[in-house]
Amino acid sequence: MRRIISIFLASAMMITLLSACSKVEYESIHTLYFKDSTKSDKATATFFNSQSGESTEAEMEKIDEDKNSYTFMCEEDCSVYNMAYVTCGETQTSEFAFNPCVSGWYKTEDDIMPFTYGEETDYTAVCDDVTLIGYGYEKRIHIWKPDNYDESSNEKYATVYLLDGEGALFYDNGEQQLKGNLVASEQINAMTSCTGTKAIIVAIENVYARDYELVPEIGESADEKMFAKYHGEDEKPEYDSMNGTEFADFVARTLVPYIQEHYHVYTDALHTAISGPSLGGLEVFYIGLEYPEIFGTVGAMSPSFWEYDAATWKEYLNDKSFSNNTTFLYLYTGPAKLDTDPDVTDMYNRLKTMGYPEEKLVLHFNEKGTHLSTFWRNIFSEFLTAMVFQNIKPLQHEN
Repeated sequence: MRRIISIFLASAMMITLLSACSKVEYESIHTLYFKDSTKSDKATATFFNSQSGESTEAEMEKIDEDKNSYTFMCEEDCSVYNMAYVTCGETQTSEFAFNPCVSGWYKTEDDIMPFTYGEETDYTAVCDDVTLIGYGYEKRIHIWKPDNYDESSNEKYATVYLLDGEGALFYDNGEQQLKGNLVASEQINAMTSCTGTKAIIVAIENVYARDYELVPEIGESADEKMFAKYHGEDEKPEYDSMNGTEFADFVARTLVPYIQEHYHVYTDALHTAISGPSLGGLEVFYIGLEYPEIFGTVGAMSPSFWEYDAATWKEYLNDKSFSNNTTFLYLYTGPAKLDTDPDVTDMYNRLKTMGYPEEKLVLHFNEKGTHLSTFWRNIFSEFLTAMVFQNIKPLQHEN
């Protein structure tokens, strides 16, 4: 009898372990909530696929109201459509992501913000602040935990690392700032509400020398060429900072172990993700390729691939061995002159040609996108979807 019980308990533990490390089921029909501060009597949602252009409209049902807003809802297929906007009266909102990690969007007087239906919305972010040393330099880190995070519990959380952390959590030198930030904490709350996946955020400040700290050393960068043009071939700029290669090593070898030691988080790559915009997008791309055993998902928002020419990228990538053990790469960009294309599309095509697994490679091209944090905020939950599901169905039909 004892042996039978032992076998049963061992089997139960194994099932629990496998469940914790497996992908969450990607449900097709998803509810979108929309809060309107203008109190329009009617709201119409337009859903579309940013890749194929396929679209549909749905009249939203009014389900709630308070002194400041009306709340509407409707359902649609998030395995077909990945973006949406809402028309209230004659006013159309900006476009925002629609996926299994989104709860709702709140139309304020001059902006649109994520919110979690049925829960109190708080756009502030209270963090643990720590300073770690990497290559002799101090690096300020902000760690956000959900309100129900229990220090005494053994419950595990995923970890979302964010570059340019001072602009990710409405946190800047101790003062709460609103406009132009990712509202990452509220988006994590929405992800948890919709999928059950819990996560903490580790936001890394990159205030100084971003064009050095967030540029890995894989060749002569565009910034170095420009500096040499005006200051002489033998001159090098001086920075009081880690370079991008050292920074990547600091994140992987110092920061991640610190977080895994001090917080209740999973230590596997599937539950460890990293994202960044612009030069931060370039750096997280590099981090994902260098440390796939640590980071299972990368969100490169408008990455500055222009820092290196095609020949340099090809030489760097030729040394990589792409297999099923690679990082899930989510790439986002807007058009040339307004954002970082065609370099991002070129990189996407280059990776496919070089054998990067297509089931782990996604490109979201936004023809209206510009190089602004408001666009990155509106599609940030798509990166979270990549982390939770390891798939973005509307952009990966064959998978």
